[in-house]
Amino acid sequence: MLWRAALIFLPLALVAVAIMLLLYRAQSEASLGAVQTAEQKNTEIAQQRFIATLTTVVSDLRFLAQDPTLRRWLADDNPVTRADLGNEYLAFVATKGLYDKVRFIDLTGRERIRANWNKGDPRLVTGDELQDKGIRYFVRETLKLRPGQIYVSPFDLNVDNGEIEQPINPTLRLSTMVYDPAGLPRGMIVLNYLGQRILDRITAMSTAGRDRLWLVNDKGYWLLGPRPELEWSFMFPDREQETLGALYPYAWERMQGGAGAGQFRGEAGLFTYVKLPPVLSGTMADVPGAPEGVAPALPGWTLLALVPRSVIDADLATLKQRSITAALVLMLLFAIGSGFLALYWEERRRAEVQTKALNERLARDNAELDAVNTELEAFSYSVSHDLRAPLRAIDGFSKALQEDYADRLDAAGVGYLQRVRQAAQRMGLLIDDLLQLARVTRSEVAREEVDLTDMAGKVMQELERMAPERRVQSRITPGLVARADGRLMRVVLDNLLGNAWKFTAGRDPGQIEFGVDNGRTERTFYVRDNGAGFDMAYAGKLFGAFQRLHDAKEFPGTGVGLATVQRIIRKHGGRIWAEAKPNEGAAFYFTL
Repeated sequence: MLWRAALIFLPLALVAVAIMLLLYRAQSEASLGAVQTAEQKNTEIAQQRFIATLTTVVSDLRFLAQDPTLRRWLADDNPVTRADLGNEYLAFVATKGLYDKVRFIDLTGRERIRANWNKGDPRLVTGDELQDKGIRYFVRETLKLRPGQIYVSPFDLNVDNGEIEQPINPTLRLSTMVYDPAGLPRGMIVLNYLGQRILDRITAMSTAGRDRLWLVNDKGYWLLGPRPELEWSFMFPDREQETLGALYPYAWERMQGGAGAGQFRGEAGLFTYVKLPPVLSGTMADVPGAPEGVAPALPGWTLLALVPRSVIDADLATLKQRSITAALVLMLLFAIGSGFLALYWEERRRAEVQTKALNERLARDNAELDAVNTELEAFSYSVSHDLRAPLRAIDGFSKALQEDYADRLDAAGVGYLQRVRQAAQRMGLLIDDLLQLARVTRSEVAREEVDLTDMAGKVMQELERMAPERRVQSRITPGLVARADGRLMRVVLDNLLGNAWKFTAGRDPGQIEFGVDNGRTERTFYVRDNGAGFDMAYAGKLFGAFQRLHDAKEFPGTGVGLATVQRIIRKHGGRIWAEAKPNEGAAFYFTL
């Protein structure tokens, strides 16, 4: 019993281990995928916040450049207009709380008017405190601008009187040229944005203990980095080697050669980055004289997020522990089940022996049934052949008697001969329909793509050729294609369309339609006419062999066609039914 139990348990245990491994792999990939999606979304949100902030600053800068107070001062530089403009800049700095400085600098680089945030105590700078900024890079770059253009400086630290301000003051400068009404340049407006605000917003998006969100410039220098001592190293000659490329060379290489956004795994963990766009689109106002399509160009900034490898491994370790526990519980259950199954090993074996004996008997019965069917088929063909010969003789000699001796027979005799011929011909049709019904019953369905629209069109053409004097309006829905046995579906359409043609004989014009009803839960084809119709109380007899709902003299037929159609539809796994009213037409529906 132990041996039998082991034979059952070992494969199940292997299956349990394999299942747990697959589940662990799927769950670990799902867990990592969730982290990747969250990081991508986080960096995208940070990018949107950064761009939204720059858009706000650009809007403020354009406002100041078009300020009427500035225009009045440029037109008439006197103590009153200068004071008005200075007070306006002071109010602007105090109200916004976003800018360290707002200033007007003339074409020589000299500050003419400046208002400082002064760490929350705004004040207007005057006299000797106004500085000459002609050698600063942002002044030189602004002087190169065309009307309407805006210069966005690199992110750096504020420098006052040639020295880096302490404590450090991250600054982003945006500037634009100012022109008088004659179109002559008069100077520039420069905004010093308090960059620490946007850096704090980016820092707030990091999750303590899980991920870190950083900002680097196009040279790989940290503007917001892992540690304060790594940040702004390009501003300090003794720290110029402290870059992202030095700390994470693989990540820097991937980012340099990558697209605008990306994600990859390295030894340090999962890196997610998004590069800010090269231009700040969507910020152009209606600036008179501004070149069409000009948008502020942005320095190369990249937002970078890192989920450390230790965090990922910790998540996977918890998942791994759960998977091992589940595998052990599952194998314990398999061991118990294997013991019970071993007790019934012998009973199953005996049941298999009995089943084998039953299968052998069923095979013998099937062989006998095939032999009987073969004999019945041979018998049906033999009977049809033997019946056709005397029927042909009856019909032929009756025709000869009618043609050669008609002058010797009275009207009653001629009528009797006509009835004999009609009965013989009807018997021949019955034999043909019965043979077709037998062939349909025995035939196998060979499915293929069948163009029912084309097939129905050919059937209608044949019917119209046989009775060209009739007026019938036929509507066949285009593009009806189904996977079915083409030979058997031709039999179906021959019978259904033939019946519609037959029962619309008293209509002028007759109307026959073949299409598909899309309003049902399954694809349903239909053949509809405006013919004689029938009483639905007798619908149960429609698909029985030799069942007729109309007089054979008015509508000839054998009553076998619909029985054949039903067997074909059932062999296709479908169903067929009809809806009708007397003298209002009928509709036959079928599915495949």
